[in-house]
Amino acid sequence: MPAEDESQNEPTAGAAAPLPLPPRGARPYLVFVRAGVQSLHRRLIAEDPQRNWDCCVSWYVPPIAEELAEYYSSGGGAFNKLEGFLEFWRRAPQPWPYRYTLMLDDDLYLRPGDLSRFFALCDRYHTYVSQPSLRWFTHTTLNVLVRNPACLLRRVTLVEVMAPCFSRAALEQLVHTFDWTKSTWGIDLAWGGELQGRQSLYVVDGVAMYHTRTGDGRPTPFYLKLQALGVDPQAELERVRRRYPDFPGHRIQPDGHVYRPGLPAALAPGLMWLLERLKFIVRARKQVARAWRDTRARLEDRRRSLA
Repeated sequence: MPAEDESQNEPTAGAAAPLPLPPRGARPYLVFVRAGVQSLHRRLIAEDPQRNWDCCVSWYVPPIAEELAEYYSSGGGAFNKLEGFLEFWRRAPQPWPYRYTLMLDDDLYLRPGDLSRFFALCDRYHTYVSQPSLRWFTHTTLNVLVRNPACLLRRVTLVEVMAPCFSRAALEQLVHTFDWTKSTWGIDLAWGGELQGRQSLYVVDGVAMYHTRTGDGRPTPFYLKLQALGVDPQAELERVRRRYPDFPGHRIQPDGHVYRPGLPAALAPGLMWLLERLKFIVRARKQVARAWRDTRARLEDRRRSLA
């Protein structure tokens, strides 16, 4: 689900356009961040001084004065992260110079150097579409994308919109889907449907990330804006789903995984599936946390109404 909070002021007209892309031979990877005031891109850049990736910041707030990233985009009329990327993509000269492009929500955090390590693993294993895994006790949506310690990479049926990473070929193949929905619901399903039986998708368990924004039990400003526009995310999801009636949904593929070095080959598959079953712990924690947030929100609203 989209993490961005675009309730803040709209980007100002006439803001600086993205800088030209670099010549060949520059850093081989790009991190694109749709960013607000509290975006974690600053920390990710500061903590990875030898990074192998360039950064493009697409603001969903009025542009903030800083010179940390290689490129800045005002965000223009973009409503969500993927539309923000399309704005940058359409202004960029072709051919696209980056071997891999990671589109990161601004509330995702990876430990120092882990973004560079993630790209190195993608390049080493020639991934087509992938994403970093999620840590066990962070805010998660799909258990299949939660880290499995038995693996370096797990072959899955889809990756989430929050942090998809595309090879150059995958980006060119799938970029036409980026504006299919306003809410971004269903677009990750479209990627899985488009690639089903053609290319593999991976969650990279060798690198895990924290999802730092959990919500407060109320609709976020992003979803309030969708509501004001008359956009129903569930209806958008169903519209995309109907395009791919044979797509099985989110799950682990039966083969194609890369196991951790040192695990006995005979034991690794069984250990992987055992750890998948133990993810009921993640699901239970998520349900308790959601119930607590909802209860707290109701109590706060009631307190305000009585004040």
